[in-house]
Amino acid sequence: MNSLLIIDKFKSKRKSNLLLVLIMILLCFSINKFMGNHQEILERYYSGTINKWIIQGVSQITGILPFSLAEILYVGHLIMIPVIVVLFIYKLLKGGFLQFFYKVLSYICVVYVIFMLMWGFNYSRMPIGAILDLQTESYSKEELYKLNEALIEKANILRIDVPENSDGVMHLAGGYKDIFSRAFLGYETLGKTVKVLSGNYGGPKPIILSKPMLYTGITGMYFPFTAEANVNTATSNLLLPATVLHEMAHQRGFASEDEANYIAYLTASAHPDIDFQYSGTILALIHSMNALSVEDAELAANLSTTYSDELKRDIRSYTEFWKGYKGKVNETANRVNDTYLKINGEKEGTKSYGRMVDLLLAHFIKHGEI
Repeated sequence: MNSLLIIDKFKSKRKSNLLLVLIMILLCFSINKFMGNHQEILERYYSGTINKWIIQGVSQITGILPFSLAEILYVGHLIMIPVIVVLFIYKLLKGGFLQFFYKVLSYICVVYVIFMLMWGFNYSRMPIGAILDLQTESYSKEELYKLNEALIEKANILRIDVPENSDGVMHLAGGYKDIFSRAFLGYETLGKTVKVLSGNYGGPKPIILSKPMLYTGITGMYFPFTAEANVNTATSNLLLPATVLHEMAHQRGFASEDEANYIAYLTASAHPDIDFQYSGTILALIHSMNALSVEDAELAANLSTTYSDELKRDIRSYTEFWKGYKGKVNETANRVNDTYLKINGEKEGTKSYGRMVDLLLAHFIKHGEI
């Protein structure tokens, strides 16, 4: 009799805990909806303060580790998915399905709540364009052309002093470790005037499974639970510095991809070293030239003839590098990433990478660069 009472009490407690977590999820949804319409409040009391302190603290702790804790947790959870599916089938046949279902559901709910508290609300934060007082609007093809002209001129000039290998292609002699150790300098410089980008964070982490990850097309990932900016170190040298700065932008609470790309360009431009400046400029150029190609392919093709020979070699090498990693895995990963972005409020999904061009245009026009 006593054992039955204990079991009933345990079941009641388990259901109460699940109910509590579900209430917390509903609360997170409600807060996120509210904050999306009151971004100033979110910026003042979460993104620019509490969340910033949390991320800095957690990233400094995980930053002590020489490896990516995020990668271990991520891979571990991927491995657990088929195990859980098998257990679901086993429990369904042998009994105990509901209890196991409650446990899995409770875990997922807790993970979601932690995600929102650690970082998720940043999908509704004040855009970097608003923070920097950039007036984004509809731009003409002529303005887009001028943006590309300016970026090409900048890239051509910077490329003169960029180290290259025996094939005449940009080369990072110190490897990814050297890039990681210097990446903070761009944020340190820009953070003096743009306070939302200031702070003391843990450094970027190399992904051990970088080579296999190339087949997914993923060059980096920010992991909110450990506050680590993880970077695929097997990617092309050309955009490695810019990729590091992109992931560090996520670490500073900027969730959308277009904003992280724009911040990567800003911090690269503010960086004291040429390789970072050049990489950030190429990131911007690739996006802006892609946008011009959609508007007028012939105009974009003609403009590309103004690339210096060195720049042409870099772009050609970059294109050839990624040709070897296209396929079904890449397509699947893109679909998963697209779904993730849309769930978290980026209506255009992975297409939002192209909105970076609007920020670049607003920036160049505001500063009289075009």
